Amino acid sequence: MKHLLSVRDAHWSEWRRLLEHPFLRRLREGEVSERSLYAWMEQDYHFVKGLLELQARMVPRAPHAHRLVLAHGLVGIVEELDWLAIQPIDPDAPAHPARERYLAFLRLLDQETYPVSVVALWTINRVFHDAWSSAAPSGGPFVDLVEHWTAPEFLAYLHDLAGVAEEAWLTASEEERSRIHALVDEILRLEAGSWDMAQTFATQYG
Repeated sequence: MKHLLSVRDAHWSEWRRLLEHPFLRRLREGEVSERSLYAWMEQDYHFVKGLLELQARMVPRAPHAHRLVLAHGLVGIVEELDWLAIQPIDPDAPAHPARERYLAFLRLLDQETYPVSVVALWTINRVFHDAWSSAAPSGGPFVDLVEHWTAPEFLAYLHDLAGVAEEAWLTASEEERSRIHALVDEILRLEAGSWDMAQTFATQYG
């Protein structure tokens, strides 16, 4: 996956800035309340639903050899929604404006070519994994939650997704590769907005 890592490295200053976000630092240091984290999880429920819709539409237009990986990812997304639904959150809570912007972006990915869409999908999943890995606390009430989002099963899926995204990158045109870099910039801005939202919850709820 050397080409994907090259994509990440090309945006590393923004990527690294996400991993140092104040909310993730507060989480790592045990300075985030349960209420603020559950408020973030309510918004994550909206995001995971949007991801499910995107990925379900990607499967039919993916190369045959890629479909099983994306289908396995769909199973994981459904399981994540089921898991979120049994947490002490309100799945019907209104979507925050930062979340609405991200959902609109996911819908726009349907209009991109498959190579562009699948590399963007890998980017979304990889930056999510990297962020939660950086937030891992040494103890406290949130260890289990962080372990859930960095579980070996997710890492295995991320590895397989990287494989198909790498293949897609190799088939992409120069125009598509330029488009990928533009979308990575946008993903990182949206991720920063999501963590800013979480920081707002942490300030509001302690």
